Amino acid sequence: MKLNRRRYATLGLIAILSVAAATASAQVSYREQNNRGVSLYNEGRYREALDAFDSALKLSPDSSEIHNNIGIVYDEMNDLNNASLYYRKAIALDPANIDAHNNLGVVFYKQGKVDQAMAEWEIALEIDPGYTEAKNNLETARASATTSAGQTVIPRPTPDAQRFVPVSDISIGETEITVQAYQSSDPLSKSIVMLKQALEIVPNDPIAHYNLGAAYLMKNMLDGTIAEWEKTLALDPRNNTVRFNLAIVYTRGRQYAKAVYHLGELLKDSPNDAMAFYILGAVYSKAGDHENAIKAWQRSSNINPDYVPTHFSLGVSHLMRGDFDASIREWKQVVAISGGDMHDYNNLGVAYAQKGMIDEAINAWKSSIRVDPSYIKARTNLGIVYAQRGMFHAAIKEWERSRDLDPSDATTHYNLGVMYTNIGLLDQAAMSYKRTLDIDPAFTEALNNLGTLYIDLQRKSDVTMPSSWRKPIELRLKYIVAPGKLTLRYR
Repeated sequence: MKLNRRRYATLGLIAILSVAAATASAQVSYREQNNRGVSLYNEGRYREALDAFDSALKLSPDSSEIHNNIGIVYDEMNDLNNASLYYRKAIALDPANIDAHNNLGVVFYKQGKVDQAMAEWEIALEIDPGYTEAKNNLETARASATTSAGQTVIPRPTPDAQRFVPVSDISIGETEITVQAYQSSDPLSKSIVMLKQALEIVPNDPIAHYNLGAAYLMKNMLDGTIAEWEKTLALDPRNNTVRFNLAIVYTRGRQYAKAVYHLGELLKDSPNDAMAFYILGAVYSKAGDHENAIKAWQRSSNINPDYVPTHFSLGVSHLMRGDFDASIREWKQVVAISGGDMHDYNNLGVAYAQKGMIDEAINAWKSSIRVDPSYIKARTNLGIVYAQRGMFHAAIKEWERSRDLDPSDATTHYNLGVMYTNIGLLDQAAMSYKRTLDIDPAFTEALNNLGTLYIDLQRKSDVTMPSSWRKPIELRLKYIVAPGKLTLRYR
């Protein structure tokens, strides 16, 4: 069985690298050294190629691609131990480097480690299902390994799908880890095993520690994430991306003081980081420190006035603290920036209503319903002000729609019972109270009001309730605020 051997055009590769290299002199230098190594390799001058790649590596020590290229040269020289070492280093620096996975599989295959070779090609295909070389190599290995009992395994052809790739800057800010190792059955466990192996080779590599922490995060193993990202910061204290993400993990684990500490350290280094101030406000809010939350969000808003979640969070906080003017100002800002969704208009309406500006509140809630006719909060709130104004039929219309949209809300059924009573629809009122009690048997007002209603219905029913049950029928009126979801996005 013979594999299709694919070689990549060196001139095309060099052209791509040269085009990408016109920004900073240091970048040009390491890219030029890398390209020089490519040319020397293609001329068969392997030792000189290694020297060129080594020069490139000194200028860009975190380049996964340069490590991969060095591995290819050693591979060609049949120095499989060094080839394996550099491919592993390439993977440690960038676990998603499919070429390094593919080439490490080639080395394993040459060494007779077929299972490990197949695992590397499977990893490459997990990352990029369209990676032809890994697919062909895997198919060849599987076909060669298929022998019946007692047969001698035929010699396996050597896969040859090595290639040089353009050098690109390494970003350690990604949390999406899709790399897998063969030692475990589920993808994330595979990823963790592979990253641990990388750290055995390069134990002080901050990128590998970061990616291992990200893999733990995807399995919701927050302690593991924290441990690895703290190691990353010990190795790279100025890495604000890691510090930012670590603060979010501490927040998820309710370790708010540590989250505040890391955000504070980040802001010492980057005092104009609006998102860091926003997250700091979210941490304070979750910790119940609303005063400091507002201060942090105001700092964020001063730096980036157009970030809607900051204004949304400020609007909710001011509303809860009774500062209705400030709340109205924030909701207006949200609507001005984003055009306003149903939550924004609803909360603007609540702020208006709390300040006593009922007409403005009605208009805001109507705007909310125009955006989303099925939005229950705005219909509930609109029904409240209609009921307070004695517009019982209008209130009933809104609450009936709310009831139809969410039949499980006990308060809606209860308030409808009160409204039906006020307009003389006593049978419908009784049905609404019964439905309320079906949902919430401890709904005291519904129980009392149903008792008084039975007394009023004695002419139609044999049921008589004690007169001590009679109480004034009251609405349960509380405006519903859309609290918003604090945005805690990793960088």
